[in-house]
Amino acid sequence: DKMPLGHGPKSAMIVKQYMELTTPEMYAIWWHMGFNGNYENDTAAGASFEKYPLALALYTADMMASRLMEGEKENKQLFLPADPAPAGAAQEATPPAQEDAPPPPPPRDDRPPEYTRGDVAAALEGEPEFQGLCRELEGMLGRVFTDNDLRCAYTIYDHLGLPPEVIIQLTGWAIRRERLAKNSPAACPRMPAIQRTAFQWKRLGLDTLERAEDYLRRQEAVDGREWAILQAVGVTERRPAVEKEREYIAAWVGMGLSDELIRMAYERTVFQKNAMNWPYMNKILTSWHGAGYQTPQQVEAGDKPPRRTAAPIAARPRDFQPSRERIEKNNDWLDKFLEEQQKGGG
Repeated sequence: DKMPLGHGPKSAMIVKQYMELTTPEMYAIWWHMGFNGNYENDTAAGASFEKYPLALALYTADMMASRLMEGEKENKQLFLPADPAPAGAAQEATPPAQEDAPPPPPPRDDRPPEYTRGDVAAALEGEPEFQGLCRELEGMLGRVFTDNDLRCAYTIYDHLGLPPEVIIQLTGWAIRRERLAKNSPAACPRMPAIQRTAFQWKRLGLDTLERAEDYLRRQEAVDGREWAILQAVGVTERRPAVEKEREYIAAWVGMGLSDELIRMAYERTVFQKNAMNWPYMNKILTSWHGAGYQTPQQVEAGDKPPRRTAAPIAARPRDFQPSRERIEKNNDWLDKFLEEQQKGGG
């Protein structure tokens, strides 16, 4: 799992790499999985549904599609059009299939081609742009390329189609990461490692200089906070983050979470798990971010159960029984009335 953020957050982060999202759209995608029984998750999901009706609508639609309409639930027929009319009944004429319709395209094979030495030699001779790129990369990496290095470079250039200026940015980034990881100013990555990074960049859509520069700016922001966040999660000996750790750190930096909030999540993780657990801690921080918490004080306030207000004392029903004085008064009136009736009758 290259982005261990949970299905909803991961969906939102991937979509945001390709298009701008409004705040309601971001919350809707983030919380489309809804409730899962976890207190922090369900609190944040409920708050999001109240704040953004679109989030509740998408969650409802997702539940209907997955729980009611999918074929394995044995009720897909309920959502299909009615069966066609029996034979002999009037039916709308359907156009005959076109015999000359083009066949469907073959399945796409995303595996890189196996370039031969002749392929690479022809490219070096006939494509000055590729030749210049190889000379530039050799200078950056401090070595003359082998046949395998050249094949890797040509795979990035020809198969992935990354522009030379993007490949140079990518290589510089890979060199900086390698030197940081090995704590050596002379360390350089091998070309197969750079090729793997190039495939990652291609999947992320980093195929223009502008996108690559924007990505590198965001990575520099992660670099600036990496050690502080490692300290917040209990790392005492200075070192670079490993790949999985950096993925989590990059996600937290992208959410705009403070070091203090990360430290609080770490303490709660250790309390619950008796050790550092990156996925568990990520769930805590993701739920806090979804609930809009930005400070430890907001988290503590949100954790407090709502104050229970005393139920109003039900008003006692009024006693509609007449008083003794009223009964005596009515009796006197009735006696007087009957007496007058008797006089009148006499």
